Amino acid sequence: MLIDDFSPSAASLESSPAIAAFSIPERTCHWVAFCVARDFGLVITDLYEPTRGSPRVAFARQVAMYLAHTSFELSLGMISRIFDRDRTTVSHACKVVEDGRDDIWLDCRLEALELFCRIGWGALQQTMPEILQ
Repeated sequence: MLIDDFSPSAASLESSPAIAAFSIPERTCHWVAFCVARDFGLVITDLYEPTRGSPRVAFARQVAMYLAHTSFELSLGMISRIFDRDRTTVSHACKVVEDGRDDIWLDCRLEALELFCRIGWGALQQTMPEILQ
């Protein structure tokens, strides 16, 4: 089960053993995946499917992996375990997205998405400090 609702109005973490079972890096990565999925008009489970999926899903997954690595400093190995992919796949995803940043529109979109992920994660930690336990 994945975290699909990080809003403060969601049930507390103590009453949700599925959320409490995740480590902090997993929660961080799931938050990034949640934000990216919403931005791409997808559901978060699309990003965790075992198959590549449509090009849109595959690129959204690459963006989530990239942001988890560059914005939250999660290791490629950690991200690969969370997304159930090979570490070299995560490395390739980061390279694809980084190379794509030459496109000003993609670069601006990624900047906005990174800002949203970082600010949202910080706000979530302030309103729900138990998320870090």
